[in-house]
Amino acid sequence: MPNYLINTAAALSVILAIAAPAAQAGPAGKVVVMESVAPVVAGSTWAWAPFSTSSPDPRVANDIVQERVRVAVETSMAGHGLRRAAPMDARYLVTYHAAVANKVKVDSTPNMGRVCGFRGCITGSGSTFDVTQYAEGTLIIDIVERQTGRLVWRAASKKKVTEKDVTQAKINAVVADMTKSLPKA
Repeated sequence: MPNYLINTAAALSVILAIAAPAAQAGPAGKVVVMESVAPVVAGSTWAWAPFSTSSPDPRVANDIVQERVRVAVETSMAGHGLRRAAPMDARYLVTYHAAVANKVKVDSTPNMGRVCGFRGCITGSGSTFDVTQYAEGTLIIDIVERQTGRLVWRAASKKKVTEKDVTQAKINAVVADMTKSLPKA
């Protein structure tokens, strides 16, 4: 496995934490883009990398979602003038990483009130807690220079997701939002 894939999740967490104030919210939620000193060259060729990592979670590790992500990436790459080629002829290799995590958000609201029971009433302060469970999806798209194996571009998206977010149209919008910084030919 290439070195740049090792600890991708840990690196993404650090990147998102550091870059969160600069992240933009659009269809892809919080997007962080990293570009190397050698940026992606407009009009270049690309191919799918022979490796990819995804969570074993069936919400993303299934043929339908994987195909939709691939179609969205291919559409976006073509829209930026990047041409698909055979892996040995491509300047860049592209891969993606997808995961979904269950999250819990707890909000507390301080309140002053009166509670009455069979033994009388008590006046005091306390808090009301609202607990929300949700799924948070992460999608990372990597562009690697084929000759050197060097990561030259990465976009990472993190957002709340539901079953409604896995339509082709929604995935297309997320990937388009993530790849808008790629050069156009």
